[in-house]
Amino acid sequence: MSMKGLFKSFFNNDEKKETRILDHPRDLNKGDIVKFHLMPQPELSNKEFQVTDVNTYDFEDRKLTELTLKGGSQASVYLTVDETDDEPFLSFSRKINRNIVEQIFSMDEFANIFDTEEPATLNRISEPEDLQNWTTDKYLQEIYAEGGYFHKGDYRKNPVPNNENEGDDFEYYMLIGNKRQFMIEAEVYDGGETDIIISIRRPLSDIEEMFPA
Repeated sequence: MSMKGLFKSFFNNDEKKETRILDHPRDLNKGDIVKFHLMPQPELSNKEFQVTDVNTYDFEDRKLTELTLKGGSQASVYLTVDETDDEPFLSFSRKINRNIVEQIFSMDEFANIFDTEEPATLNRISEPEDLQNWTTDKYLQEIYAEGGYFHKGDYRKNPVPNNENEGDDFEYYMLIGNKRQFMIEAEVYDGGETDIIISIRRPLSDIEEMFPA
């Protein structure tokens, strides 16, 4: 190929590259940046985060993509774009340990979540300073021991594996409170390992900007 043809080929290939345009949070990928408007939660308000991981929750009637967000020195925040309802919403989550659970709730009440199918009620006794506006005063249980699988990786464009050995199976528990904007979630895995999660539901309009990687 002549030198002229080489340069022509280079520029033609460059022109064919398309810049990703992010117009919906469902399209966020690893490496992308998302910035939020002013929000009641200080660690999210007017902050910028990078998507550092993408994983998948698979339930019988729904598949949810979980984005891991990292910003500065803060602990990871998990974001799900939930489109199972008529109006999509953002679900932000933080995992908390037993010591934090004991600060927020009575452990006797909390144990009722797992003991019986009768819906449990949780009453908040305090809210730690670093969880400001992440919790509400009262929760009522809506989901008891629903089966699900957690898969490492992004399966938005592909079906999740059918092989049970490909994912981590767990039982899912969920309580919700105050206009359905606050949730307490629990995932109980084989061997008894349990993740306790506090979550908030927010409108898509909380996103100020998104930048592709």
